[in-house]
Amino acid sequence: MAIRNIFRKRQLIAIVLIIVLMLVACKTEPHTSDFRIGMARQTIITSFGEPDQRQSLVKSGSGIFGPIETFWSSVPEGATIEIWSYQVSDGMVELYFVNGSAEVQGTGFAPTGAVY
Repeated sequence: MAIRNIFRKRQLIAIVLIIVLMLVACKTEPHTSDFRIGMARQTIITSFGEPDQRQSLVKSGSGIFGPIETFWSSVPEGATIEIWSYQVSDGMVELYFVNGSAEVQGTGFAPTGAVY
């Protein structure tokens, strides 16, 4: 009887481990198209986890070149921009929150190997 209980416990542990491994294997990297302007911070974290990197900066008079030029020109001078970065299969997505906004105000994408 004791041997049967030990065997059943080991079977249960093995099944749980297999399920956990399957769930981990099913989680894939997000894609560029998964991120959109207007997404809430909590929705992003729930869907994709914490950002790979976070940084903040204050907009000064300097211009920016690259994929966010248009967005950057719409940000008021002196605004605080919080940037969340996520690695995707073909590069890096950046999400921009202006002055503590609850939703994404702008997005940028840099393909792997791009230099701006």
